[in-house]
Amino acid sequence: MPSLKRALDTLRGIAAPESALTLAMMLIVLRHRAESERADPAASGTDALDAWRAFGDRGFRLSNGYEAVGIISQGLLDGGLPDLFVSNLRDLDDVPGSRLIPLFDSVVTAADPAVLFDDCLRLAQTKSKGGDYFTPPGLAQLLIGLMDPEQGDAVYDPVCGAGGFLLRARDHVASHGGSAELLALYGQDASRFALQTAVMNLTVHGAEAHLMGPASSLTDDRFPESTFDVVVANPPFNQTGWDENGYSRGDYRWRYGTPPAGNANFAWAQHVLSKMAPAGRGGILLPTGAASTTKPAERDIRTAIVEADVLSCVIELPAGLLPHVRNPVSLWLFTGSKQPRRSWGHHDQSGRTLVIDAGDTAVLTGRGRRELTDETRARIVDTFAAWRGVPGHEPYEDVPGWCRSLSREEIAAAHYDVLPSRHVGSPAVVTPSVDLHDQVDNLAEELLELFETSGRLEDELRDLLRQL
Repeated sequence: MPSLKRALDTLRGIAAPESALTLAMMLIVLRHRAESERADPAASGTDALDAWRAFGDRGFRLSNGYEAVGIISQGLLDGGLPDLFVSNLRDLDDVPGSRLIPLFDSVVTAADPAVLFDDCLRLAQTKSKGGDYFTPPGLAQLLIGLMDPEQGDAVYDPVCGAGGFLLRARDHVASHGGSAELLALYGQDASRFALQTAVMNLTVHGAEAHLMGPASSLTDDRFPESTFDVVVANPPFNQTGWDENGYSRGDYRWRYGTPPAGNANFAWAQHVLSKMAPAGRGGILLPTGAASTTKPAERDIRTAIVEADVLSCVIELPAGLLPHVRNPVSLWLFTGSKQPRRSWGHHDQSGRTLVIDAGDTAVLTGRGRRELTDETRARIVDTFAAWRGVPGHEPYEDVPGWCRSLSREEIAAAHYDVLPSRHVGSPAVVTPSVDLHDQVDNLAEELLELFETSGRLEDELRDLLRQL
Protein backbone atom coordinates (compact mmCIF):
# COMPACT_ATOMS: atom_id res chain seq x y z
CA MET A 1 0.00 0.00 0.00
CA PRO A 2 1.46 3.41 -0.92
CA SER A 3 2.38 5.36 2.20
CA LEU A 4 0.39 8.52 2.81
CA LYS A 5 3.51 10.21 4.17
CA ARG A 6 5.56 9.26 1.09
CA ALA A 7 2.74 10.42 -1.16
CA LEU A 8 2.67 13.80 0.57
CA ASP A 9 6.45 14.02 0.28
CA THR A 10 6.11 13.98 -3.52
CA LEU A 11 4.42 17.38 -3.20
CA ARG A 12 7.11 18.84 -0.96
CA GLY A 13 8.44 22.10 -2.28
CA ILE A 14 5.61 22.65 -4.78
CA ALA A 15 2.66 22.85 -2.39
CA ALA A 16 2.17 24.00 1.20
CA PRO A 17 1.98 21.05 3.63
CA GLU A 18 -1.42 22.25 4.83
CA SER A 19 -2.79 22.26 1.27
CA ALA A 20 -1.44 18.80 0.51
CA LEU A 21 -3.02 17.43 3.71
CA THR A 22 -6.32 19.12 2.92
CA LEU A 23 -6.33 17.55 -0.55
CA ALA A 24 -5.65 14.14 1.00
CA MET A 25 -8.53 14.59 3.45
CA MET A 26 -10.88 15.73 0.69
CA LEU A 27 -10.02 12.61 -1.32
CA ILE A 28 -10.68 10.42 1.71
CA VAL A 29 -14.09 11.99 2.33
CA LEU A 30 -14.98 11.71 -1.36
CA ARG A 31 -14.18 8.00 -1.23
CA HIS A 32 -16.23 7.60 1.97
CA ARG A 33 -19.24 9.37 0.48
CA ALA A 34 -18.92 7.45 -2.78
CA GLU A 35 -18.88 4.12 -0.97
CA SER A 36 -21.92 5.17 1.07
CA GLU A 37 -23.85 6.04 -2.10
CA ARG A 38 -22.80 2.78 -3.75
CA ALA A 39 -24.01 0.79 -0.74
CA ASP A 40 -27.44 2.47 -0.75
CA PRO A 41 -29.24 2.07 -4.08
CA ALA A 42 -32.18 4.01 -2.67
CA ALA A 43 -30.04 7.10 -1.97
CA SER A 44 -31.37 10.36 -3.41
CA GLY A 45 -28.26 10.96 -5.50
CA THR A 46 -24.90 9.62 -6.59
CA ASP A 47 -22.97 12.87 -6.90
CA ALA A 48 -19.98 11.78 -4.83
CA LEU A 49 -19.91 8.38 -6.53
CA ASP A 50 -19.97 9.97 -9.97
CA ALA A 51 -17.15 12.32 -9.02
CA TRP A 52 -15.11 9.47 -7.54
CA ARG A 53 -15.54 7.42 -10.71
CA ALA A 54 -14.66 10.41 -12.88
CA PHE A 55 -11.59 11.13 -10.82
CA GLY A 56 -10.57 7.47 -10.94
CA ASP A 57 -11.04 7.27 -14.70
CA ARG A 58 -9.04 10.45 -15.28
CA GLY A 59 -6.67 10.21 -12.32
CA PHE A 60 -3.64 9.37 -14.39
CA ARG A 61 -4.47 11.98 -17.02
CA LEU A 62 -5.29 14.99 -14.86
CA SER A 63 -3.54 18.03 -16.26
CA ASN A 64 -3.04 19.78 -12.91
CA GLY A 65 -4.16 20.19 -9.32
CA TYR A 66 -6.80 22.75 -10.26
CA GLU A 67 -8.71 20.10 -12.19
CA ALA A 68 -8.40 17.56 -9.36
CA VAL A 69 -9.62 19.96 -6.68
CA GLY A 70 -12.52 20.99 -8.91
CA ILE A 71 -13.71 17.42 -9.43
CA ILE A 72 -13.49 16.57 -5.72
CA SER A 73 -15.10 19.79 -4.47
CA GLN A 74 -18.00 19.63 -6.90
CA GLY A 75 -18.74 16.02 -6.08
CA LEU A 76 -18.82 16.75 -2.36
CA LEU A 77 -20.85 19.95 -2.61
CA ASP A 78 -23.38 18.33 -4.92
CA GLY A 79 -23.45 15.44 -2.47
CA GLY A 80 -24.70 17.72 0.30
CA LEU A 81 -21.62 18.91 2.21
CA PRO A 82 -21.75 22.57 3.34
CA ASP A 83 -20.02 25.40 1.50
CA LEU A 84 -17.63 25.64 4.43
CA PHE A 85 -16.09 22.44 3.14
CA VAL A 86 -14.86 24.05 -0.08
CA SER A 87 -11.18 24.93 -0.09
CA ASN A 88 -9.59 26.78 -2.99
CA LEU A 89 -6.09 25.32 -2.46
CA ARG A 90 -4.78 27.81 -5.03
CA ASP A 91 -1.17 26.74 -4.55
CA LEU A 92 -2.11 23.34 -6.03
CA ASP A 93 -3.36 24.86 -9.30
CA ASP A 94 -0.16 24.31 -11.25
CA VAL A 95 0.90 21.02 -9.65
CA PRO A 96 1.28 18.48 -12.50
CA GLY A 97 -1.34 15.77 -12.41
CA SER A 98 1.38 13.12 -12.43
CA ARG A 99 2.60 14.36 -9.03
CA LEU A 100 -0.83 13.58 -7.54
CA ILE A 101 -0.83 9.90 -8.55
CA PRO A 102 0.88 8.58 -5.33
CA LEU A 103 -1.59 10.52 -3.17
CA PHE A 104 -4.56 9.18 -5.12
CA ASP A 105 -3.18 5.62 -4.91
CA SER A 106 -2.71 5.85 -1.14
CA VAL A 107 -6.38 6.78 -0.70
CA VAL A 108 -7.68 4.19 -3.18
CA THR A 109 -5.79 1.29 -1.57
CA ALA A 110 -6.37 2.21 2.10
CA ALA A 111 -8.22 -0.52 4.01
CA ASP A 112 -10.30 1.96 6.01
CA PRO A 113 -10.83 5.61 5.00
CA ALA A 114 -11.55 6.64 8.60
CA VAL A 115 -8.22 5.21 9.80
CA LEU A 116 -6.40 6.97 6.95
CA PHE A 117 -8.10 10.23 7.93
CA ASP A 118 -6.82 9.76 11.49
CA ASP A 119 -3.34 9.38 10.00
CA CYS A 120 -3.82 12.75 8.29
CA LEU A 121 -4.64 14.35 11.64
CA ARG A 122 -1.49 12.88 13.18
CA LEU A 123 0.56 14.32 10.34
CA ALA A 124 -1.20 17.67 10.79
CA GLN A 125 0.20 17.81 14.31
CA THR A 126 3.74 18.02 12.93
CA LYS A 127 3.11 20.01 9.74
CA SER A 128 0.70 22.71 10.91
CA LYS A 129 2.10 26.23 10.66
CA GLY A 130 -1.00 28.31 11.27
CA GLY A 131 -1.85 27.47 14.87
CA ASP A 132 -4.39 24.77 14.03
CA TYR A 133 -3.43 22.11 16.52
CA PHE A 134 -5.68 19.21 17.36
CA THR A 135 -6.01 17.46 20.71
CA PRO A 136 -4.25 14.06 20.73
CA PRO A 137 -6.75 11.16 20.92
CA GLY A 138 -5.55 9.91 24.31
CA LEU A 139 -6.00 13.30 25.94
CA ALA A 140 -9.41 13.75 24.35
CA GLN A 141 -10.40 10.30 25.59
CA LEU A 142 -9.34 11.24 29.14
CA LEU A 143 -11.38 14.44 29.30
CA ILE A 144 -14.45 12.80 27.75
CA GLY A 145 -14.12 9.89 30.18
CA LEU A 146 -14.14 12.35 33.08
CA MET A 147 -17.19 14.13 31.65
CA ASP A 148 -19.00 10.80 31.12
CA PRO A 149 -21.57 11.97 28.53
CA GLU A 150 -24.77 9.95 28.15
CA GLN A 151 -27.18 9.47 25.28
CA GLY A 152 -29.48 12.45 25.04
CA ASP A 153 -26.83 14.90 26.24
CA ALA A 154 -25.87 18.04 24.36
CA VAL A 155 -22.07 18.29 24.03
CA TYR A 156 -20.39 21.58 23.12
CA ASP A 157 -16.80 22.47 22.25
CA PRO A 158 -16.20 26.24 21.82
CA VAL A 159 -12.81 25.71 20.19
CA CYS A 160 -13.55 22.46 18.40
CA GLY A 161 -10.51 22.11 16.13
CA ALA A 162 -10.88 18.90 14.16
CA GLY A 163 -13.88 17.76 16.22
CA GLY A 164 -11.93 15.22 18.26
CA PHE A 165 -13.79 15.81 21.54
CA LEU A 166 -17.14 15.49 19.77
CA LEU A 167 -16.18 12.17 18.18
CA ARG A 168 -14.77 10.84 21.45
CA ALA A 169 -18.09 11.69 23.11
CA ARG A 170 -19.87 9.48 20.57
CA ASP A 171 -17.36 6.67 21.14
CA HIS A 172 -17.82 6.95 24.91
CA VAL A 173 -21.60 6.69 24.74
CA ALA A 174 -21.46 3.76 22.32
CA SER A 175 -18.88 1.90 24.45
CA HIS A 176 -21.20 2.21 27.46
CA GLY A 177 -24.17 0.69 25.66
CA GLY A 178 -25.88 3.93 24.64
CA SER A 179 -26.88 5.27 21.25
CA ALA A 180 -24.33 7.74 19.89
CA GLU A 181 -26.97 9.02 17.47
CA LEU A 182 -28.89 10.44 20.43
CA LEU A 183 -26.07 12.85 21.29
CA ALA A 184 -26.44 16.43 20.08
CA LEU A 185 -23.03 17.81 19.08
CA TYR A 186 -22.12 21.50 18.82
CA GLY A 187 -18.88 23.26 18.01
CA GLN A 188 -17.32 26.55 17.03
CA ASP A 189 -13.82 27.58 15.97
CA ALA A 190 -12.04 30.72 14.82
CA SER A 191 -10.11 28.85 12.12
CA ARG A 192 -11.66 28.06 8.77
CA PHE A 193 -9.13 25.27 8.22
CA ALA A 194 -10.02 23.72 11.58
CA LEU A 195 -13.74 23.82 10.75
CA GLN A 196 -13.14 22.30 7.32
CA THR A 197 -11.16 19.54 9.00
CA ALA A 198 -13.91 19.01 11.57
CA VAL A 199 -16.57 18.69 8.86
CA MET A 200 -14.46 16.12 7.04
CA ASN A 201 -13.54 14.26 10.25
CA LEU A 202 -17.15 13.98 11.37
CA THR A 203 -18.32 12.99 7.90
CA VAL A 204 -15.81 10.20 7.40
CA HIS A 205 -16.72 8.81 10.84
CA GLY A 206 -20.44 8.93 10.10
CA ALA A 207 -21.28 11.71 12.57
CA GLU A 208 -23.10 15.03 12.37
CA ALA A 209 -22.68 18.22 14.39
CA HIS A 210 -23.87 21.80 14.46
CA LEU A 211 -20.66 23.71 13.65
CA MET A 212 -20.37 27.49 13.59
CA GLY A 213 -17.68 29.95 12.50
CA PRO A 214 -15.08 30.84 11.62
CA ALA A 215 -15.31 33.13 14.65
CA SER A 216 -13.84 33.18 18.15
CA SER A 217 -16.24 31.98 20.82
CA LEU A 218 -14.82 34.58 23.18
CA THR A 219 -15.68 37.64 21.11
CA ASP A 220 -18.39 36.29 18.80
CA ASP A 221 -20.32 33.49 20.51
CA ARG A 222 -22.50 31.83 17.84
CA PHE A 223 -24.56 29.98 20.49
CA PRO A 224 -25.41 33.01 22.66
CA GLU A 225 -28.64 31.71 24.20
CA SER A 226 -27.63 28.06 24.57
CA THR A 227 -26.37 25.98 27.47
CA PHE A 228 -25.22 22.37 27.32
CA ASP A 229 -24.98 19.23 29.43
CA VAL A 230 -21.27 18.79 28.69
CA VAL A 231 -18.81 21.54 27.74
CA VAL A 232 -15.21 20.65 26.84
CA ALA A 233 -12.38 22.80 25.52
CA ASN A 234 -8.69 22.80 24.66
CA PRO A 235 -8.18 26.50 23.93
CA PRO A 236 -5.02 28.36 22.88
CA PHE A 237 -2.85 28.80 25.98
CA ASN A 238 -1.92 32.25 27.29
CA GLN A 239 -3.66 33.91 24.34
CA THR A 240 -2.75 37.59 24.14
CA GLY A 241 -4.72 40.39 22.53
CA TRP A 242 -7.88 38.30 22.48
CA ASP A 243 -10.07 41.36 23.07
CA GLU A 244 -7.94 44.29 21.96
CA ASN A 245 -10.98 46.46 21.20
CA GLY A 246 -12.54 45.86 24.60
CA TYR A 247 -15.86 44.70 23.15
CA SER A 248 -16.22 41.98 25.79
CA ARG A 249 -15.23 43.96 28.88
CA GLY A 250 -18.73 44.04 30.34
CA ASP A 251 -19.75 40.59 29.15
CA TYR A 252 -22.24 38.63 31.27
CA ARG A 253 -19.90 35.63 31.19
CA TRP A 254 -17.34 37.29 33.47
CA ARG A 255 -19.31 36.60 36.64
CA TYR A 256 -16.09 35.67 38.49
CA GLY A 257 -14.09 38.67 37.30
CA THR A 258 -13.05 40.44 34.12
CA PRO A 259 -10.23 38.47 32.46
CA PRO A 260 -7.11 40.42 31.55
CA ALA A 261 -6.75 41.46 27.90
CA GLY A 262 -3.23 40.05 27.90
CA ASN A 263 -4.17 36.47 28.77
CA ALA A 264 -7.35 34.61 27.80
CA ASN A 265 -6.94 31.54 30.05
CA PHE A 266 -9.62 32.62 32.51
CA ALA A 267 -11.79 34.04 29.74
CA TRP A 268 -11.94 30.53 28.27
CA ALA A 269 -12.55 29.00 31.71
CA GLN A 270 -15.45 31.37 32.37
CA HIS A 271 -16.86 30.80 28.89
CA VAL A 272 -16.99 27.07 29.67
CA LEU A 273 -18.71 27.78 32.98
CA SER A 274 -21.23 30.12 31.35
CA LYS A 275 -22.26 27.52 28.75
CA MET A 276 -23.00 24.76 31.28
CA ALA A 277 -26.62 23.88 31.98
CA PRO A 278 -27.62 24.07 35.70
CA ALA A 279 -26.89 20.35 36.14
CA GLY A 280 -24.14 20.31 33.50
CA ARG A 281 -20.43 19.70 33.77
CA GLY A 282 -17.43 21.19 32.04
CA GLY A 283 -13.77 20.49 31.48
CA ILE A 284 -10.93 22.57 30.09
CA LEU A 285 -7.21 22.14 29.47
CA LEU A 286 -5.16 25.01 30.89
CA PRO A 287 -1.46 25.67 31.35
CA THR A 288 -0.38 24.49 34.78
CA GLY A 289 0.56 28.04 35.75
CA ALA A 290 -3.12 28.98 35.84
CA ALA A 291 -3.49 26.93 39.03
CA SER A 292 -0.97 28.99 40.98
CA THR A 293 -0.43 32.32 39.22
CA THR A 294 -0.21 35.30 41.57
CA LYS A 295 -1.08 37.90 38.94
CA PRO A 296 -3.90 39.83 40.63
CA ALA A 297 -6.62 39.59 37.97
CA GLU A 298 -6.11 35.86 37.38
CA ARG A 299 -5.69 35.03 41.07
CA ASP A 300 -8.88 36.93 41.89
CA ILE A 301 -10.87 35.01 39.27
CA ARG A 302 -9.48 31.70 40.53
CA THR A 303 -10.42 32.72 44.08
CA ALA A 304 -13.97 33.55 43.01
CA ILE A 305 -14.33 30.22 41.18
CA VAL A 306 -13.23 28.32 44.29
CA GLU A 307 -15.48 30.36 46.56
CA ALA A 308 -18.45 29.77 44.24
CA ASP A 309 -17.80 26.02 44.66
CA VAL A 310 -17.94 25.24 40.92
CA LEU A 311 -14.42 23.79 40.69
CA SER A 312 -14.72 20.05 41.26
CA CYS A 313 -11.26 18.79 40.29
CA VAL A 314 -7.81 19.88 39.08
CA ILE A 315 -5.56 17.28 37.47
CA GLU A 316 -1.90 18.05 36.93
CA LEU A 317 -0.61 16.38 33.76
CA PRO A 318 2.91 15.82 32.40
CA ALA A 319 4.78 17.99 29.95
CA GLY A 320 4.93 17.00 26.28
CA LEU A 321 1.39 15.63 25.89
CA LEU A 322 0.48 18.37 23.40
CA PRO A 323 2.73 18.69 20.34
CA HIS A 324 2.74 22.50 20.47
CA VAL A 325 3.14 22.85 24.26
CA ARG A 326 6.28 21.64 26.01
CA ASN A 327 5.25 22.74 29.50
CA PRO A 328 3.02 20.71 31.85
CA VAL A 329 -0.72 21.15 31.46
CA SER A 330 -3.68 20.71 33.77
CA LEU A 331 -7.30 19.67 33.48
CA TRP A 332 -9.91 21.73 35.32
CA LEU A 333 -13.31 20.15 35.87
CA PHE A 334 -16.40 22.21 36.73
CA THR A 335 -19.91 21.46 37.94
CA GLY A 336 -22.85 23.59 38.99
CA SER A 337 -23.54 21.43 42.05
CA LYS A 338 -21.61 18.80 43.99
CA GLN A 339 -24.68 17.42 45.70
CA PRO A 340 -25.80 13.82 44.99
CA ARG A 341 -27.63 13.27 41.71
CA ARG A 342 -27.66 10.75 38.89
CA SER A 343 -25.07 12.50 36.71
CA TRP A 344 -22.78 13.15 39.69
CA GLY A 345 -22.74 10.31 42.24
CA HIS A 346 -23.84 9.51 45.79
CA HIS A 347 -21.33 11.69 47.67
CA ASP A 348 -22.05 15.27 48.64
CA GLN A 349 -18.74 17.04 48.00
CA SER A 350 -20.03 20.57 48.48
CA GLY A 351 -17.25 22.88 49.61
CA ARG A 352 -14.51 20.46 48.51
CA THR A 353 -12.24 20.11 45.48
CA LEU A 354 -10.30 17.04 44.40
CA VAL A 355 -6.70 17.44 43.21
CA ILE A 356 -4.82 14.71 41.35
CA ASP A 357 -1.09 14.83 40.60
CA ALA A 358 -0.42 12.79 37.45
CA GLY A 359 2.56 14.94 36.52
CA ASP A 360 5.07 12.08 36.43
CA THR A 361 2.97 9.47 34.64
CA ALA A 362 3.79 9.99 30.96
CA VAL A 363 5.69 7.41 28.96
CA LEU A 364 7.94 8.10 26.00
CA THR A 365 6.52 6.77 22.75
CA GLY A 366 7.95 6.61 19.24
CA ARG A 367 9.65 9.71 17.82
CA GLY A 368 10.08 11.33 21.22
CA ARG A 369 6.39 11.91 21.93
CA ARG A 370 4.89 11.49 25.38
CA GLU A 371 1.53 9.96 26.22
CA LEU A 372 -0.51 8.76 29.16
CA THR A 373 -0.95 5.01 29.32
CA ASP A 374 -4.39 3.43 29.31
CA GLU A 375 -3.79 2.46 32.94
CA THR A 376 -3.04 6.05 33.97
CA ARG A 377 -6.12 7.41 32.20
CA ALA A 378 -8.27 4.75 33.83
CA ARG A 379 -6.80 5.53 37.27
CA ILE A 380 -7.57 9.24 36.89
CA VAL A 381 -11.15 8.56 35.79
CA ASP A 382 -11.68 5.99 38.55
CA THR A 383 -10.29 8.34 41.23
CA PHE A 384 -12.66 11.14 40.23
CA ALA A 385 -15.59 8.72 40.05
CA ALA A 386 -14.80 7.25 43.48
CA TRP A 387 -14.61 10.74 45.00
CA ARG A 388 -18.06 11.52 43.60
CA GLY A 389 -19.46 8.23 44.84
CA VAL A 390 -20.29 6.72 41.46
CA PRO A 391 -21.71 3.20 41.98
CA GLY A 392 -19.35 0.35 41.19
CA HIS A 393 -16.18 2.09 42.39
CA GLU A 394 -14.10 1.48 45.49
CA PRO A 395 -14.56 3.96 48.37
CA TYR A 396 -12.48 7.09 47.89
CA GLU A 397 -9.44 7.78 50.05
CA ASP A 398 -6.56 10.26 49.78
CA VAL A 399 -3.40 8.69 48.36
CA PRO A 400 -0.10 10.44 49.16
CA GLY A 401 1.60 11.57 46.00
CA TRP A 402 -1.52 10.97 43.92
CA CYS A 403 -4.73 12.62 45.15
CA ARG A 404 -6.25 14.63 47.96
CA SER A 405 -9.70 16.03 48.71
CA LEU A 406 -9.31 19.65 49.79
CA SER A 407 -11.79 21.74 51.75
CA ARG A 408 -12.48 25.29 50.66
CA GLU A 409 -10.79 26.47 53.87
CA GLU A 410 -7.61 24.53 53.05
CA ILE A 411 -7.49 26.09 49.59
CA ALA A 412 -8.02 29.54 51.06
CA ALA A 413 -5.17 28.96 53.51
CA ALA A 414 -2.95 28.15 50.51
CA HIS A 415 -3.87 31.51 48.94
CA TYR A 416 -6.17 29.72 46.51
CA ASP A 417 -3.29 27.87 44.91
CA VAL A 418 -4.83 24.67 43.47
CA LEU A 419 -1.73 23.15 41.89
CA PRO A 420 -2.08 19.45 42.83
CA SER A 421 1.64 18.73 43.33
CA ARG A 422 1.68 21.31 46.15
CA HIS A 423 -1.09 19.53 48.04
CA VAL A 424 -0.81 15.76 47.63
CA GLY A 425 2.46 15.21 49.52
CA SER A 426 5.29 12.84 48.66
CA PRO A 427 4.72 10.17 46.02
CA ALA A 428 3.89 6.75 47.40
CA VAL A 429 5.06 4.97 44.26
CA VAL A 430 7.95 5.33 41.88
CA THR A 431 7.24 5.61 38.19
CA PRO A 432 8.39 2.37 36.52
CA SER A 433 11.69 2.81 34.76
CA VAL A 434 11.87 2.52 31.00
CA ASP A 435 14.10 -0.18 29.54
CA LEU A 436 17.45 1.29 28.43
CA HIS A 437 17.21 -0.29 24.98
CA ASP A 438 13.73 1.22 24.51
CA GLN A 439 15.09 4.62 25.52
CA VAL A 440 17.88 4.35 22.95
CA ASP A 441 15.43 3.26 20.23
CA ASN A 442 13.05 6.11 21.02
CA LEU A 443 15.83 8.69 21.05
CA ALA A 444 17.14 7.35 17.75
CA GLU A 445 13.67 7.66 16.20
CA GLU A 446 13.36 11.22 17.50
CA LEU A 447 16.78 12.12 16.05
CA LEU A 448 15.84 10.67 12.66
CA GLU A 449 12.65 12.72 12.69
CA LEU A 450 14.65 15.85 13.47
CA PHE A 451 16.98 15.08 10.55
CA GLU A 452 13.94 14.70 8.30
CA THR A 453 12.44 17.97 9.52
CA SER A 454 15.77 19.72 8.99
CA GLY A 455 15.93 18.42 5.42
CA ARG A 456 12.41 19.55 4.69
CA LEU A 457 13.09 23.03 6.07
CA GLU A 458 16.29 23.24 4.05
CA ASP A 459 14.38 22.35 0.87
CA GLU A 460 11.72 24.95 1.61
CA LEU A 461 14.38 27.60 2.29
CA ARG A 462 16.15 26.81 -0.97
CA ASP A 463 12.85 27.16 -2.84
CA LEU A 464 12.24 30.54 -1.20
CA LEU A 465 15.75 31.75 -2.06
CA ARG A 466 15.28 30.74 -5.71
CA GLN A 467 12.16 32.89 -5.86
CA LEU A 468 14.01 36.03 -4.67
